[in-house]
Amino acid sequence: MAKRILVPVERTKEMEFALRVVRMIARESGGRVRLLAVLPIPEPLRDWRGCVILTTDQRIERLATSTADELARMAALNLDGVPVETSVIFGDRAVEIGVEAECFDADLVVMPTTLRRSPRAWMSRIARRLFAGRSATEIDVLRVGTLRPAPMV
Repeated sequence: MAKRILVPVERTKEMEFALRVVRMIARESGGRVRLLAVLPIPEPLRDWRGCVILTTDQRIERLATSTADELARMAALNLDGVPVETSVIFGDRAVEIGVEAECFDADLVVMPTTLRRSPRAWMSRIARRLFAGRSATEIDVLRVGTLRPAPMV
């Protein structure tokens, strides 16, 4: 059973459904959940003359704080009764998800499916990172999609 569940958070409608699935899995298995937000490294904020108003470090600090608060709210709303950790990381999404799964020693990575973009390219990069040096039975990736009604003909 999945004892360590990593959930890379996305700002989509499907995320809420994925978190409900994660809550159910974690409660049944007695597992721990880590919500992970991977953000791109921001550029310094400059004024019209090109002078730096906010450095990259200052922007990272502000983004990390606001994102951590958002993850805490998300955990309180959707993962009630489940042990939850949160993590905010800056960098390439595919690489950082793989690194975090390895560091967290995740048994399961749960990601929502999205129709608006094709996840194949970065999912294959994540899979290569996750399975490098590990057998495929040690970690599972679950793509969760919301159930949509069939179109009426």
